[in-house]
Amino acid sequence: MDEPIYRMLGLCMKAGRLLSGNEQVSEGLKKGQGVLLIVTEDSSPRTKDEYTKAAGRFHISCRLFGEKERLGQALGKGVRTAALITDKGFGRAIAEKIDHRKS
Repeated sequence: MDEPIYRMLGLCMKAGRLLSGNEQVSEGLKKGQGVLLIVTEDSSPRTKDEYTKAAGRFHISCRLFGEKERLGQALGKGVRTAALITDKGFGRAIAEKIDHRKS
């Protein structure tokens, strides 16, 4: 059920429209580059809280989705707790997929 979302995130990464890793995500948030912040559901409560507050501070939509290991695999990286999508089209499509999986 979540596989199409992971594939879309991987495609977004290949297209150069996604930042991952703490430093990249933090810098992207500060620069206002993001349109959607994905934070993994298995992140620590503190990490989730920090990222969701940062997204709110910079007026960026945020969703909790997935697992750290699977997100890293989808992006061709190591374990990742967050990803920042910088493209409006990708951001909208991924947010919709995440929102509809819960229904």
